[in-house]
Parts: sequence; structure tokens; C-alpha cells
Amino acid sequence: MTIETTSLFLSRLILNPRSRQVMSEMAQPYEMHRTLMRAFPKATDEAKAKARDEFGVLFRADAEERRKVVKVYVQSYVGPDWSFLDDLDDYLGTDPEMPAHEYKHIMPKCRQIENGQVLSFRLRANPSKRIAKSDDGMKGKRVGLTREHEQIDWLIRKGKVGNNVPGGFRLLMKGIRDANGEEQPIPCVRILPEGKQTGRKKDAARRHATTHLAVLFEGLLQVTDSPAFLETLAKGIGPAKAFGFGLLSVAPA
Repeated sequence: MTIETTSLFLSRLILNPRSRQVMSEMAQPYEMHRTLMRAFPKATDEAKAKARDEFGVLFRADAEERRKVVKVYVQSYVGPDWSFLDDLDDYLGTDPEMPAHEYKHIMPKCRQIENGQVLSFRLRANPSKRIAKSDDGMKGKRVGLTREHEQIDWLIRKGKVGNNVPGGFRLLMKGIRDANGEEQPIPCVRILPEGKQTGRKKDAARRHATTHLAVLFEGLLQVTDSPAFLETLAKGIGPAKAFGFGLLSVAPA
């Protein structure tokens, strides 16, 4: 597989958790998506592509209770212009250790990732599947995977090359002995269920309710196919990306 872009940017925003707008956007992530998209150009052809898809915009909002801030990470194919945030009343937070908004070009570092390399990762995702049974009234609809083993299996599948996903990684395993003394492989991943995320999405025709199962994955992975993994980093993992899901953050283990 080949990556479609030669640039990849990562932004970090510091937001004020006591701001009414920030509180509303944390509860309604699609509204945060609409705010963040103001930093990017319009799609070159609105009839064929959305700006989020064209510019590869992914985001994740993490509330940090200890520092009393909300950190928003935004990844994109093009450099953003965050200057408009300075004019939003009470929207940005203050942290003496870091600016309210900044971004950097991360593609050179991403291209240094090698096969076999172990990385720590964080991913907020919407593990789900489409109902395929023809006799099911829910046929074609996407439903969340609520059991932990289903969520782990879903992430394992996302790491495999093929099935319309870039893949390029596997979850690192550790051996744990069971009651019979036999060693069983257990993924090095922590799963934090965050419940169902409800909201409303407005498009050109109407507003409609949305519901997504939110799960935070944290753990260790190993790169198995570096070009495919680079594509996974750029495109994100899973559905509902306009609602704050899919951004895969990695760091040296």
C-alpha cells in the first residue's frame, strides 16, 4: 500500500474546560469537529469530497483533571491555521508550560518507524460492525461491540493487512499462566469503556441523532509492515472519525 500524502501534521490545543463552548463540544463532539475544521481550507470539490476526508483531519479530546485543561490533538495532511481560536471568548486554556495551540510536521519521524519496532499507543475508537443478516431488521446498520474480547478482536483485525484496512501492526502479547499452569498469550492493552456517546449531527437536509460506543485503548503494539502502518497512522482506525474517533497516537515504548 502507498500513502497518498507526503505531509502529516500534528496539532495540540489547550482548551478551557470551564468554557461553555468547550463543555458543549465535549458533550457533542461533532460540534468540536465543526470548530476544528475552520482551521482548514474548504474541499476543492464539495460535491465529491468532504474537507475532513480530503485533508485527513482526525482529532481526539482528552480531559486532564490534574492540570485542569482539555488537550485536543488534531492530525492533518495540511498545516492548519489556528489563529481564529484566539478570538473565541474563553475557549482556550492557559498552561504556563505550553502554548495554547501549536503544530509540527511529523511525517519525517513517522517514516523512521521500522518493522519489528515496539510502540506504546493510545486510541479512542468506535469498535463496531455492520449487521449483515438479510432477515435482521437492523441489516446494514452499525452496532457497537460491547464485550471486551470482541473489542480486542476488532483491534487485532484492524492491524492485519487486507479487508479494506492498511493494518501493518499487531498487539504485543505477554504470557500468563492459567489455573492449569499452562501459559496463555494476553494482549498488552488496557481497555477503558467510556459508554455511549450521543449527540446530533446537522447536514444540509436535517439534524439527526447519533449514538457511538466510545472505547479508549492504551497499550503496546509491534509494527509488522511499516509502509502499511504509516498509512494506518495517516488514515486512522475505525468509523465515526468526525466524532473524535480513530486518531492513533504512538510513541517509543
